[in-house]
Amino acid sequence: MTTRPPNRARLSALPALRRRGARPLAFLGAAALGLVILVLFVYPAVMVVVGAFRTSSPGFPGEWSLQGFVDAYTEPATYELLWNSTAYSFSVMVISLVLAVFFAWVVTQTNTPGRRFVTPMMITLITLPFLFFGISWAMLGNSSTGLLNQILRLVVPVEEGPLDVRSWPGIVAVAVLKITAINYMLMLGVFRTLDPALREASLMAGVSRTATFFRIELPVLAPVLLALALMGFVRGLESFDVPLLLGAPAGIEVFSTQIYDYLRNHFPPAYAQASALSVLVMAIMVVLVVLMWRFLGRRDFTTLGGKGQRIELLDLGPRKYLCTAAVGAFALLALAFPLVQLVLGSVQSVFGVLSSGLTLDHYRTVLGEPGVISALQNTAFVVVVGGFLAVALATLIAYIVQRGTSKLRWVLEGATWLPWAVPGVVLGLGMLWAYLSVPGLRTLFASIWLVMLGLIVVATPVAVRLANAAIAQVHKQLEEAARVHGAGRLRAVIGVVLRLILPSLLAGWLICGVVMAGELAVPVLLSGPGSQTVPVVLLEMTESGRSSEAAAVFTLMLAAMAAVLVLALAVRAVGTRVLRARPAPAATAAPTAEPSPLAGSVPTAAPAREPSPAVPLRTAAEGD
Repeated sequence: MTTRPPNRARLSALPALRRRGARPLAFLGAAALGLVILVLFVYPAVMVVVGAFRTSSPGFPGEWSLQGFVDAYTEPATYELLWNSTAYSFSVMVISLVLAVFFAWVVTQTNTPGRRFVTPMMITLITLPFLFFGISWAMLGNSSTGLLNQILRLVVPVEEGPLDVRSWPGIVAVAVLKITAINYMLMLGVFRTLDPALREASLMAGVSRTATFFRIELPVLAPVLLALALMGFVRGLESFDVPLLLGAPAGIEVFSTQIYDYLRNHFPPAYAQASALSVLVMAIMVVLVVLMWRFLGRRDFTTLGGKGQRIELLDLGPRKYLCTAAVGAFALLALAFPLVQLVLGSVQSVFGVLSSGLTLDHYRTVLGEPGVISALQNTAFVVVVGGFLAVALATLIAYIVQRGTSKLRWVLEGATWLPWAVPGVVLGLGMLWAYLSVPGLRTLFASIWLVMLGLIVVATPVAVRLANAAIAQVHKQLEEAARVHGAGRLRAVIGVVLRLILPSLLAGWLICGVVMAGELAVPVLLSGPGSQTVPVVLLEMTESGRSSEAAAVFTLMLAAMAAVLVLALAVRAVGTRVLRARPAPAATAAPTAEPSPLAGSVPTAAPAREPSPAVPLRTAAEGD
């Protein structure tokens, strides 16, 4: 009868176990994954550039020409678009950043009443798609029938207005509501880790509280603020839903809406001009993203402080109630008023007329339309199947990045971030060129499969970020311990890594589903009559003046998202309890103070005299 070698002997043989037969298989797997990344993420971006030099539509024979660039860049309106897009993006970036700093400061540094409700509110705003803000505020700020204008006219003696959301201030203010929530969540952790000793030392030196913030705390926050500023500017350039729904009716155009106009309102569609304009947008976006990465990659900003320091909240005195009022006003404008307007508008007999009575006829109408039912089914299919595929792909990429040794793994991850630097309309245009130009792939045109592919590309950058964070929390020594006890590479990954990160992957699946369900720019270009998603149907209803029906469809969509969220939280809670449950130790196992972290994950048939896998493996290996 043979016995298992001691742990130390197997530890010394671990490098050989890694190399034996693993390199060819790992190389083939990485090559296949790299090919998928190239086809999904890089190929469409390249085809946008190629399409700018073609005289024909995607999939049709044509000639090489510079006419698209000539038409696009000799048009004076192009440079007006550049100014409009820059002004819009800069305004959204500055205002949202100031508000995010204010709310993060209020929550973490002051004793403002009600500050605990800010973070749940911001999380809710992040889960809502941009389309929610566009449609709800198009109804809420309607100059004649909007709920907010009706309330304001009780105080202001005017016959119409006074709020006009279809204007420059209107589209900037509505976009700020969403971007502020994103910036706040990214900034909250930094504010929580501010060293209070720095502030106390400055105050003891006689510096005022305001001067301390600007001279001590703000420079510490400078790296994060710069990164968020660049990110906010990029998000502004990418913005499509709000400028289309609120700006286009008022004649306000930005890059994304003009590209959409080239493709939808020209006959035949001006693909070359749209592609030429997209090349300029891509160049600007890539430069901004590279600058952000280089800045953050070359600098290390660290504050040193002792552990267990308690932040003394700043007593604002009577001013704390002004901060509470500011939080309440933001909650009303960003969440309460839009939700009330959507629900109320969906049950009004005549939109905007409260005296017309309430009815459910709009719900009966939309649920009786085959197009709406088909859109709901398509959206559910994309959310479930597409979200799963996006998370699975992101997990493979994140595992290679975290556990691999080749420098090319960073290229693999960087390629997945390319869609983040490309507006949705540009990505949709690139996928049209990419798939219609290949004869075998033309059958995907206007199908739900092409729409799902586009949405997977949109959601994968977010999923990769979540999977990276999850895998980074699982130390590779746990995987090595499973290999030492005889588990193969695949079994170690599934039994240890995947089991531990499964709750995070379920949350990532939910987040990807929310992103896909609310995305408008990609489906509006890729979908056909039978493959439309809910956002595309909502856009058509809004443009045709069916505001009440659009509100009913969106209310159904939000109710479904809320139900899925509750279900996901319940599943995640149950799954976490199951995964944390540990089986009783075997009779032959050595008694230990704490169970091994690998209990139940890998077979443990070692004699009782051998050390537990919980012993630090690196120390044992170095001792040998």
